[in-house]
Amino acid sequence: MDGKLVRLRRIFQADRRAVVVALDHGQFKHAANGLENMKGVISAVVNGGADGIILNPGPAAQFASVYAGRAALILRVTGASTEHNPEFDYHRRIATVEQAVALGADAVLAMGFIGGEGEAHSLALLAQIADECRRYGMPLIAEMLPVEPDYFYDTGWVRCAVRVGYELGADCIKAYFTGSPAYRSVVDYCPVPILIAGGPKVENPLDMVQQALEAGAAGVAFGRNVFESTVPEQEVEKLVAVVHRTSGN
Repeated sequence: MDGKLVRLRRIFQADRRAVVVALDHGQFKHAANGLENMKGVISAVVNGGADGIILNPGPAAQFASVYAGRAALILRVTGASTEHNPEFDYHRRIATVEQAVALGADAVLAMGFIGGEGEAHSLALLAQIADECRRYGMPLIAEMLPVEPDYFYDTGWVRCAVRVGYELGADCIKAYFTGSPAYRSVVDYCPVPILIAGGPKVENPLDMVQQALEAGAAGVAFGRNVFESTVPEQEVEKLVAVVHRTSGN
Protein backbone atom coordinates (compact mmCIF):
# COMPACT_ATOMS: atom_id res chain seq x y z
CA MET A 1 0.00 0.00 0.00
CA ASP A 2 3.04 2.31 -0.05
CA GLY A 3 2.10 3.52 -3.52
CA LYS A 4 -1.27 4.70 -2.28
CA LEU A 5 0.33 6.62 0.57
CA VAL A 6 2.85 8.30 -1.73
CA ARG A 7 0.15 9.37 -4.18
CA LEU A 8 -2.36 10.49 -1.54
CA ARG A 9 0.24 12.78 0.00
CA ARG A 10 0.49 14.59 -3.32
CA ILE A 11 -3.22 15.39 -3.02
CA PHE A 12 -3.72 15.92 0.71
CA GLN A 13 -1.41 18.41 2.39
CA ALA A 14 0.15 18.06 5.85
CA ASP A 15 -3.13 19.27 7.36
CA ARG A 16 -4.87 16.26 5.73
CA ARG A 17 -7.01 18.55 3.63
CA ALA A 18 -7.23 19.15 -0.09
CA VAL A 19 -8.56 21.59 -2.65
CA VAL A 20 -9.42 19.66 -5.80
CA VAL A 21 -10.90 21.21 -8.94
CA ALA A 22 -13.05 19.08 -11.24
CA LEU A 23 -12.48 19.89 -14.92
CA ASP A 24 -14.06 16.72 -16.29
CA HIS A 25 -17.51 18.07 -17.21
CA GLY A 26 -16.83 18.25 -20.94
CA GLN A 27 -17.24 14.49 -21.31
CA PHE A 28 -20.94 14.63 -20.50
CA LYS A 29 -21.86 18.30 -20.84
CA HIS A 30 -20.93 19.47 -24.32
CA ALA A 31 -21.30 23.20 -23.64
CA ALA A 32 -19.74 23.71 -20.23
CA ASN A 33 -19.11 27.44 -19.89
CA GLY A 34 -15.52 28.02 -18.81
CA LEU A 35 -14.07 24.87 -20.33
CA GLU A 36 -13.75 26.11 -23.89
CA ASN A 37 -10.01 26.69 -23.42
CA MET A 38 -8.82 23.66 -21.45
CA LYS A 39 -5.18 24.68 -21.42
CA GLY A 40 -6.10 28.10 -20.10
CA VAL A 41 -8.40 26.92 -17.34
CA ILE A 42 -5.99 24.19 -16.21
CA SER A 43 -3.23 26.79 -16.02
CA ALA A 44 -5.45 29.18 -14.06
CA VAL A 45 -6.48 26.50 -11.56
CA VAL A 46 -2.91 25.36 -11.04
CA ASN A 47 -1.71 28.96 -10.62
CA GLY A 48 -4.40 29.43 -7.99
CA GLY A 49 -2.84 26.69 -5.89
CA ALA A 50 -5.16 23.71 -6.38
CA ASP A 51 -3.81 20.56 -4.76
CA GLY A 52 -5.32 18.37 -7.46
CA ILE A 53 -7.35 18.44 -10.67
CA ILE A 54 -9.84 15.93 -12.05
CA LEU A 55 -9.45 15.33 -15.79
CA ASN A 56 -10.64 12.91 -18.43
CA PRO A 57 -7.98 10.91 -20.29
CA GLY A 58 -7.77 13.21 -23.33
CA PRO A 59 -6.95 16.48 -21.56
CA ALA A 60 -4.80 14.61 -19.01
CA ALA A 61 -2.52 13.45 -21.80
CA GLN A 62 -2.58 16.62 -23.89
CA PHE A 63 -1.90 19.14 -21.12
CA ALA A 64 0.42 17.22 -18.81
CA SER A 65 3.10 19.88 -19.23
CA VAL A 66 0.74 22.46 -17.72
CA TYR A 67 0.06 20.69 -14.42
CA ALA A 68 2.94 18.20 -14.03
CA GLY A 69 4.80 18.77 -10.77
CA ARG A 70 2.38 21.49 -9.74
CA ALA A 71 -0.93 19.75 -9.05
CA ALA A 72 -1.89 16.12 -8.58
CA LEU A 73 -3.69 14.40 -11.43
CA ILE A 74 -6.93 12.59 -10.58
CA LEU A 75 -8.05 10.69 -13.65
CA ARG A 76 -11.74 10.02 -14.23
CA VAL A 77 -12.14 6.38 -15.27
CA THR A 78 -15.93 6.08 -15.58
CA GLY A 79 -18.36 8.02 -17.77
CA ALA A 80 -19.48 7.41 -21.37
CA SER A 81 -22.85 9.16 -21.20
CA THR A 82 -23.78 12.70 -22.28
CA GLU A 83 -26.54 15.17 -21.54
CA HIS A 84 -28.09 14.30 -24.92
CA ASN A 85 -29.01 10.84 -23.69
CA PRO A 86 -32.83 10.98 -23.30
CA GLU A 87 -32.70 8.74 -20.22
CA PHE A 88 -30.36 8.57 -17.26
CA ASP A 89 -27.52 6.19 -18.02
CA TYR A 90 -25.24 4.66 -15.42
CA HIS A 91 -21.54 5.15 -16.05
CA ARG A 92 -19.31 2.69 -17.81
CA ARG A 93 -15.54 2.40 -17.77
CA ILE A 94 -13.67 4.91 -19.95
CA ALA A 95 -10.12 4.14 -18.75
CA THR A 96 -8.26 1.48 -16.81
CA VAL A 97 -6.10 1.88 -13.74
CA GLU A 98 -3.16 0.76 -15.86
CA GLN A 99 -3.83 3.69 -18.21
CA ALA A 100 -3.93 6.00 -15.20
CA VAL A 101 -0.52 4.74 -14.10
CA ALA A 102 0.84 5.36 -17.61
CA LEU A 103 -0.49 8.94 -17.48
CA GLY A 104 1.21 9.54 -14.12
CA ALA A 105 -2.05 9.85 -12.19
CA ASP A 106 -2.01 10.25 -8.42
CA ALA A 107 -5.54 8.86 -8.06
CA VAL A 108 -8.49 7.72 -10.12
CA LEU A 109 -12.09 8.80 -9.76
CA ALA A 110 -15.08 6.56 -10.43
CA MET A 111 -18.81 7.06 -9.92
CA GLY A 112 -20.99 5.01 -7.62
CA PHE A 113 -24.76 5.44 -7.95
CA ILE A 114 -27.23 4.65 -5.18
CA GLY A 115 -30.78 3.67 -6.14
CA GLY A 116 -32.44 2.75 -9.41
CA GLU A 117 -32.26 -0.32 -11.59
CA GLY A 118 -28.59 0.12 -12.45
CA GLU A 119 -27.32 0.39 -8.88
CA ALA A 120 -25.98 -3.18 -8.70
CA HIS A 121 -23.97 -2.82 -11.91
CA SER A 122 -22.64 0.58 -10.84
CA LEU A 123 -21.45 -0.65 -7.47
CA ALA A 124 -20.00 -3.88 -8.89
CA LEU A 125 -17.93 -1.81 -11.33
CA LEU A 126 -16.76 0.40 -8.47
CA ALA A 127 -15.65 -2.67 -6.50
CA GLN A 128 -13.79 -4.00 -9.56
CA ILE A 129 -11.95 -0.71 -9.98
CA ALA A 130 -11.12 -0.70 -6.26
CA ASP A 131 -9.50 -4.12 -6.64
CA GLU A 132 -7.40 -2.90 -9.57
CA CYS A 133 -6.37 0.13 -7.52
CA ARG A 134 -5.14 -2.10 -4.70
CA ARG A 135 -2.98 -4.06 -7.11
CA TYR A 136 -1.42 -0.93 -8.63
CA GLY A 137 -1.08 1.09 -5.42
CA MET A 138 -3.47 3.69 -6.86
CA PRO A 139 -5.85 5.64 -4.61
CA LEU A 140 -9.53 5.50 -5.54
CA ILE A 141 -11.84 8.47 -5.09
CA ALA A 142 -15.46 7.35 -5.33
CA GLU A 143 -17.95 9.99 -6.37
CA MET A 144 -21.07 8.72 -4.62
CA LEU A 145 -24.41 10.04 -5.81
CA PRO A 146 -28.07 9.12 -5.27
CA VAL A 147 -29.74 8.60 -8.63
CA GLU A 148 -32.78 10.73 -7.81
CA PRO A 149 -32.08 14.49 -7.60
CA ASP A 150 -34.63 14.72 -4.76
CA TYR A 151 -32.14 12.83 -2.59
CA PHE A 152 -28.91 14.61 -3.59
CA TYR A 153 -28.89 16.55 -0.32
CA ASP A 154 -30.80 14.11 1.86
CA THR A 155 -28.64 13.27 4.87
CA GLY A 156 -29.81 9.67 5.10
CA TRP A 157 -29.17 8.96 1.43
CA VAL A 158 -25.79 10.69 1.41
CA ARG A 159 -24.75 8.87 4.58
CA CYS A 160 -25.62 5.57 2.91
CA ALA A 161 -23.80 6.53 -0.28
CA VAL A 162 -20.51 7.52 1.37
CA ARG A 163 -20.46 4.42 3.54
CA VAL A 164 -21.06 2.16 0.54
CA GLY A 165 -18.15 3.80 -1.27
CA TYR A 166 -15.88 3.15 1.69
CA GLU A 167 -17.08 -0.43 2.10
CA LEU A 168 -16.27 -1.16 -1.55
CA GLY A 169 -12.70 0.04 -1.17
CA ALA A 170 -12.55 3.77 -1.85
CA ASP A 171 -9.74 5.72 -0.19
CA CYS A 172 -11.64 9.01 -0.41
CA ILE A 173 -15.22 10.02 -1.17
CA LYS A 174 -16.56 12.89 -3.23
CA ALA A 175 -20.17 13.68 -2.26
CA TYR A 176 -22.59 16.54 -1.83
CA PHE A 177 -22.73 18.55 1.38
CA THR A 178 -26.28 18.38 2.71
CA GLY A 179 -26.17 21.73 4.51
CA SER A 180 -27.78 20.13 7.53
CA PRO A 181 -26.39 20.06 11.11
CA ALA A 182 -26.80 16.30 10.78
CA TYR A 183 -23.96 16.24 8.24
CA ARG A 184 -21.61 15.41 11.08
CA SER A 185 -23.27 11.99 11.13
CA VAL A 186 -22.28 11.55 7.47
CA VAL A 187 -18.63 12.22 8.27
CA ASP A 188 -18.68 10.04 11.38
CA TYR A 189 -20.15 7.16 9.36
CA CYS A 190 -17.36 7.31 6.77
CA PRO A 191 -13.85 6.27 7.93
CA VAL A 192 -12.14 7.82 4.88
CA PRO A 193 -11.87 11.54 3.96
CA ILE A 194 -14.82 13.26 2.29
CA LEU A 195 -14.35 16.02 -0.28
CA ILE A 196 -17.55 17.96 -0.84
CA ALA A 197 -18.83 18.35 -4.38
CA GLY A 198 -19.91 21.81 -5.42
CA GLY A 199 -22.86 21.09 -7.68
CA PRO A 200 -24.40 24.06 -9.57
CA LYS A 201 -22.72 27.44 -9.19
CA VAL A 202 -23.86 29.23 -6.03
CA GLU A 203 -23.62 32.84 -4.91
CA ASN A 204 -21.06 32.32 -2.14
CA PRO A 205 -19.55 28.82 -2.09
CA LEU A 206 -17.12 29.77 0.68
CA ASP A 207 -19.93 29.77 3.24
CA MET A 208 -20.76 26.19 2.27
CA VAL A 209 -17.10 25.22 2.45
CA GLN A 210 -16.71 26.66 5.93
CA GLN A 211 -19.76 24.81 7.20
CA ALA A 212 -18.59 21.54 5.69
CA LEU A 213 -15.11 21.86 7.19
CA GLU A 214 -16.57 22.55 10.61
CA ALA A 215 -18.64 19.38 10.21
CA GLY A 216 -15.50 17.35 9.49
CA ALA A 217 -15.13 17.37 5.70
CA ALA A 218 -11.54 17.07 4.42
CA GLY A 219 -11.84 19.68 1.69
CA VAL A 220 -13.53 20.33 -1.62
CA ALA A 221 -13.79 18.94 -5.13
CA PHE A 222 -15.43 21.86 -6.94
CA GLY A 223 -16.06 22.25 -10.64
CA ARG A 224 -18.64 24.76 -11.82
CA ASN A 225 -18.10 27.02 -8.82
CA VAL A 226 -14.55 27.47 -10.09
CA PHE A 227 -14.47 27.24 -13.89
CA GLU A 228 -17.73 29.14 -14.41
CA SER A 229 -16.43 32.08 -12.39
CA THR A 230 -15.02 35.19 -14.06
CA VAL A 231 -11.53 34.60 -12.68
CA PRO A 232 -11.03 30.91 -11.84
CA GLU A 233 -7.55 31.49 -10.44
CA GLN A 234 -8.91 33.82 -7.79
CA GLU A 235 -11.69 31.40 -6.87
CA VAL A 236 -9.13 28.68 -6.24
CA GLU A 237 -7.01 31.04 -4.15
CA LYS A 238 -10.05 31.75 -1.97
CA LEU A 239 -10.78 28.06 -1.55
CA VAL A 240 -7.16 27.33 -0.65
CA ALA A 241 -7.22 30.09 1.96
CA VAL A 242 -10.37 28.76 3.61
CA VAL A 243 -9.55 25.05 3.44
CA HIS A 244 -5.93 25.20 4.53
CA ARG A 245 -5.89 28.29 6.75
CA THR A 246 -8.91 27.04 8.72
CA SER A 247 -6.88 23.94 9.60
CA GLY A 248 -4.10 26.02 11.06
CA ASN A 249 -1.65 26.06 8.14
